[in-house]
Amino acid sequence: MKKLLFAPVLLLSLIFSSFTAYGATPIANAVTTDIVASINGAPIPCCNFFGQVAIFAEDLADYGFDVSYSHDGKELYITYSDTFSKPVTATYTPPENRPIGRLAYKVYPNNVTVTVDGNKMSSFRADGKTLIYFKTLEPYGDVVWNAENRTASFTSVALWKYTLPDNGKDISASISDFSLTLTKNASGNFDVSEKNMQYLTAPTLIGGRTPYTAFQFSLYMDVGEQTGEVSTLLYKMLNADLDKWITNDTALANEHMKVTINGESVPVTWVSRSAGNGHSDYRFILGKKVKTLDELQSISITFQ
Repeated sequence: MKKLLFAPVLLLSLIFSSFTAYGATPIANAVTTDIVASINGAPIPCCNFFGQVAIFAEDLADYGFDVSYSHDGKELYITYSDTFSKPVTATYTPPENRPIGRLAYKVYPNNVTVTVDGNKMSSFRADGKTLIYFKTLEPYGDVVWNAENRTASFTSVALWKYTLPDNGKDISASISDFSLTLTKNASGNFDVSEKNMQYLTAPTLIGGRTPYTAFQFSLYMDVGEQTGEVSTLLYKMLNADLDKWITNDTALANEHMKVTINGESVPVTWVSRSAGNGHSDYRFILGKKVKTLDELQSISITFQ
């Protein structure tokens, strides 16, 4: 996890970033709103920017989030942990009879990249701080708008994982495809049907607070001969354009990987690869959210 560094070089970088932004022409105004925004039930200051609820990223540090800058001050990381969340210290109380449509802040471009759960998000500069859309928090839970009550609420959702055992399997045969099917039985556990999964280390399904469900596994170099066709196809998915290691151009992935979740056909929306210590880690983002493991009744993944 990135830590906030109070080194002189960082402070100079932030001062320079602020100066650069405010030397520019404002791109718009953020205005006051009667909407009450809240984080897990605790109100947080907000404004209306381009018709959307916006908040200051720095304020999230008082609501259990970790807000930290990179060493050079060019990236701002917003992270939230289910297990190690920071204590909530927020004391903000929305004032009564809040005005609507008055100038709150002049808004400027931002030259600091904001990253939420590994995803780059839109951000702006206002009042010397980082303005983000409230919906930016969706990777960590549910963001709900209630038009009748004029509220926008974020409720954190726990991350769940389901990992299949991968030891004690035959690793002598060569494979050109693989498949996995999980079907929930009457006892609430999963009946597992699999084919050629023996070379995929720690195949794991992930869901919950993420906007989508993920399927990930590791593939070790020492099984390259047995997994030649699979390894080659995985490589092509990510390196078809300028040697990319991550892509949302998933035409090839969807051609060769078919997925259903709870009986519904689901597309692959993102593919990524990281490498180290003699193995590559692959991650497929599947275009359907499953909030809890109880909601997952079945999943089928076929790669060929």
